[in-house]
Amino acid sequence: MYQKACLNNTKLLRENYSKAMKGSLKNPQLSQKISSTNPNDCEDEDKLRNLYSLAFSNDAKSYATLQELNPNEHIEGIPECDLLNEVVTSSGTTQFAEFVKRVQALDWITEGHNRFHGKTDGKCPYCQQELVPDFEDKLQSCFDEEYRKAVNTITAFRDDYRNHMAAIYNLINSCTDQETLPSLEEEINKIKLLLENFTQSVKDNMSRIKSKIDNPSLCVQLDDLSPRLKEINTIIQRCNKAIKDNNDIVADIGKNQDKCSKEVWGLVAYRLQGEVETYKQAVLNEQTKTEELVRELKELKEEDESLSSEMKELSASSATIQTAILNMNKLLEDSGFEGFRIISSDIAKDAYKVVRPDNNVAVRLSDGENHFLSFLYFYSLVKGCDSTGNRKEKIIVIDDPVSSLDGNALFIISSIVREMIEICYNNSDYRAHKVKGDYIRQLFILTHNAHFHRSVTYNQVGRYECVNFYKINKINNESDVHPCTQQSKEVAGEMENYNPVKNAYAALWTEYRELNSEIPLMNVIHRILDFYFLDMCGEDSMNIREHILVENRDKFIEIKEDGSEDTKYFHIANSMLQYMSAGVESDMSFVSDGAEVDQIKKTFEMIFEHMGQGQHYKMMMERSR
Repeated sequence: MYQKACLNNTKLLRENYSKAMKGSLKNPQLSQKISSTNPNDCEDEDKLRNLYSLAFSNDAKSYATLQELNPNEHIEGIPECDLLNEVVTSSGTTQFAEFVKRVQALDWITEGHNRFHGKTDGKCPYCQQELVPDFEDKLQSCFDEEYRKAVNTITAFRDDYRNHMAAIYNLINSCTDQETLPSLEEEINKIKLLLENFTQSVKDNMSRIKSKIDNPSLCVQLDDLSPRLKEINTIIQRCNKAIKDNNDIVADIGKNQDKCSKEVWGLVAYRLQGEVETYKQAVLNEQTKTEELVRELKELKEEDESLSSEMKELSASSATIQTAILNMNKLLEDSGFEGFRIISSDIAKDAYKVVRPDNNVAVRLSDGENHFLSFLYFYSLVKGCDSTGNRKEKIIVIDDPVSSLDGNALFIISSIVREMIEICYNNSDYRAHKVKGDYIRQLFILTHNAHFHRSVTYNQVGRYECVNFYKINKINNESDVHPCTQQSKEVAGEMENYNPVKNAYAALWTEYRELNSEIPLMNVIHRILDFYFLDMCGEDSMNIREHILVENRDKFIEIKEDGSEDTKYFHIANSMLQYMSAGVESDMSFVSDGAEVDQIKKTFEMIFEHMGQGQHYKMMMERSR
């Protein structure tokens, strides 16, 4: 049970970390490794998965780190200009300057002069009249020295700002073009998106600076780009940490593979702490019981030595044949067999004779009676002791013991063989014994009789650890022996026995397990219900319908999210039960309503459960639980 729990509960971990667990992916190595490992919870399994993918990857390699932004130089050092948020005007005092200020046309004149200066052949670009000869002097009189310094300062700031942002852009853009870890693709895409937003914001700021230069009296405010740059830098730093972790792992693959394997096994042991503790407690209990048994065995040996001497003395004076006679007669009496009995011979000392119920010697035994008598003597020898009183261990071979026997004798021999099987099984399972003794070390049974085979093997399929079934086929006077095994239905990758001989009822269940079509499946279900509940259990079909469809109706109804009832299982159950006791000759048919095979089988199992026959369903489905 412990090994099976280890196998079942580690399926996902064995798939995800197969290389780290190599050499112990199957039992018994798996369960032994788990029980001998100190449990250790993994606080960050994403980190463990990353370590595993790198340490055991055939394509792992080192990568260069990304260039980070300098917080002081690139972020805190972004150029600033206080004049952007100030009104810049001239204080010129000439008549023309006073006129320009009065009409508030200074920015307009400045913009026109910057755009058309030297391009109009001495004419006004707006009215096309000749400009007066001293126009440039009058225009310059509008701007005092402070005004020109302020405009030059803003212009110089624009150039510094553009160069600073271009350097930042080139640095970040180089990060997005650089080859790096495939796992960082999502982070690089984030940087690209932030870079696009950053570029657009720089363009917006440059446009605002240009507006200020064109209109010095205009107040503008630039977007603060430092939060975006800090966010980009944080992502770059995060990427560099991942790159450094990758490079550290690649630099020492062997060491990191060992580290990964240790962490994986610690995680596995942590996940299975309950099973391991239960197993270790069971081992401790068994050790305690073993110590007690050893003490008892020692006492029994001492007692046995005392009795052996007495037995040898008694055995020397008692006839072995008499013990056999007593044992065989007791067996005949206990089983109710009345065809003959055995008594001591009055002619020879170590002989016996067979008599009928009227005490007359049975002079004409049938072949079946001869076989039966021989088997009883054989059984007595198997159970008996030698002349010294010792019972030796034995290997038993039984070859078709039921030829020519009547039903009563067949039943007795089948019971005896089942007893010998249990004695042999005691060598494999030292817990609760059905019969005493373990002196039969191996038992081989050969038979052509299907009824006898079923009688002695009906409960042996599950003992795969010590019981094997074989089928012998003779073709062209050559015998081939084939083991009767199949893939386990409960544990993937494991094998299990199957019994090659089935009765009609068991064959129906085999057909039920294999069918994947709804109409033939429903026909098999009708036959099973009739045979089991009506013929074997003696139930009444109307009582069954009342119990399932009325008393337990709510068990077959599901409530949907909107509060309405889903009655598909109820209707399937009704279809199964409406033909009970109709008989195979009746007009029994099933109209497909789109029910799936899984739904039909689930409903069938529910009927057995609510009829109190769930264990029978599991047995016929060959489930252990």
